[in-house]
Amino acid sequence: MENRELKENYRKVAALLKRKFIRGNNPDTQQRVLGILAENDGMTRKELSETLGIRPQSGGEIVKKLEKNGYVEKTPDENDGRAYRIHLTEAGINENNRLNSETAQESVFDCLDSEEKIQLNGLLSKIVANSPRLDTRMLKMPDKMSRRPQMDYFFIDDDE
Repeated sequence: MENRELKENYRKVAALLKRKFIRGNNPDTQQRVLGILAENDGMTRKELSETLGIRPQSGGEIVKKLEKNGYVEKTPDENDGRAYRIHLTEAGINENNRLNSETAQESVFDCLDSEEKIQLNGLLSKIVANSPRLDTRMLKMPDKMSRRPQMDYFFIDDDE
């Protein structure tokens, strides 16, 4: 197998993961926001955006969509007249519980059996361990759903 084919498949999987887990206006991000608010009810839009690692404007768009669906409500911040606190509604709590209880949630890796997942994880770990250009600070996984993982390392150009 040529390195070119490996790189192409790598880029496709990286794009899939980025689209699935990072982009701000997709259902996965909205689900993450519900989970974050379930653990940290009453965050401001700024705090929520920082937690997600997105621009405040994007965070505002997500909050508007969730508010439109009846999952969150905003209340004025007692300490800052310009800010609002975001709270889950009863519908938001129920939706978060429903999403978390679904055992059949789609996963990028569902097509792999347990042994294949172990093999893939070993191979990816080997690549990471032998890639001097990766900044290990970028690879730290977030606690639960509180922060988005840094995925910029997917786009390292090895063709230099």
